[in-house]
Amino acid sequence: MTRRLAPAAVALAALLCGARPAAAETPEEIFERGSKAYEAGRYDEAAEAYRSVLRYGIRDPRLEYNLGNAAFKLHRLGEAILHYERAYRLDPADPDIRGNLELARSRRFDRVEEAEVPALLRWIRSVQSSLGPDPQAIAGLVLVWALLAIAVRGLSRPAGFTAGTGWAAASVAVLLVVVFLSWRATSESLEGANRAVVLAPQVEVLSGPSANNPVLFTVHEGSALDVRAERDEWIQVSLPNGLNGWVPRDAVGIV
Repeated sequence: MTRRLAPAAVALAALLCGARPAAAETPEEIFERGSKAYEAGRYDEAAEAYRSVLRYGIRDPRLEYNLGNAAFKLHRLGEAILHYERAYRLDPADPDIRGNLELARSRRFDRVEEAEVPALLRWIRSVQSSLGPDPQAIAGLVLVWALLAIAVRGLSRPAGFTAGTGWAAASVAVLLVVVFLSWRATSESLEGANRAVVLAPQVEVLSGPSANNPVLFTVHEGSALDVRAERDEWIQVSLPNGLNGWVPRDAVGIV
């Protein structure tokens, strides 16, 4: 299923096209053409149309999601995961994006063992990701106003703060700290370290940034890697299990 561009993205596209000839297609028109091609089963044409819209600098989860779907239909697993990952960063609360990303990840050849995480912590991280940072930030603002309201009420009373008012203020303050820490952790997990997705069928990871270095290990299409450093046409990457090395820049896509 394809989706329409967000109104904000359409507005940006209109600004970007302001100086273009009247006969030229707007990004919204190219996007709609791509969606029609996708619905007709012309996935190559759809993918190229979506890539054309990306060249305008538009960042929209619907665009990334649709391009991920087209790439998945074309059996380009690495490209599909790359665009699902980008869509997830832009809208982590969308269940369709999360579902398609998990489906694509399940098709990967590599299975990297990660450090064991307690079930409770996994559940907390799942809730944080499903909510996304924006709702948590709104909840934090609501708690700030609630704390201010309690403080004003306590200061305006002739008797000052009662035991109940004090406990209410303390409870809200503790909850505010928890929400703030949760928001920060969610933001860092989504937008912290750069990540790369392997686009080539397989890539040899080398010990240094040149083709003359020995091969350490091999990763396959769709594998997600943390970006540690960049040097010319090479990127230093690492796996969740701690293995790291260098890969050619054109073999991966940066999320």
